[in-house]
Amino acid sequence: MNKQELSQPSSANNNEGAITHEGRYYVQNLTEHIFLVRECKSTNGKPGSDDSIVRSFDVRYDAYNYANSMNE
Repeated sequence: MNKQELSQPSSANNNEGAITHEGRYYVQNLTEHIFLVRECKSTNGKPGSDDSIVRSFDVRYDAYNYANSMNE
């Protein structure tokens, strides 16, 4: 991993969390150090602003593990 990959702007992370979700619960990168697990409530299955925040984490790994366990 090079320096450029490590210093991506947090706005890129916001889109990544919203686009790559699978299942009802997904992770949204709010900032570089805050990750939200949200519940997708839209009928089309895409993340939206009305999705409720279920829990927040400061460790990315923990957020994804939690979302995955909720989706199982």
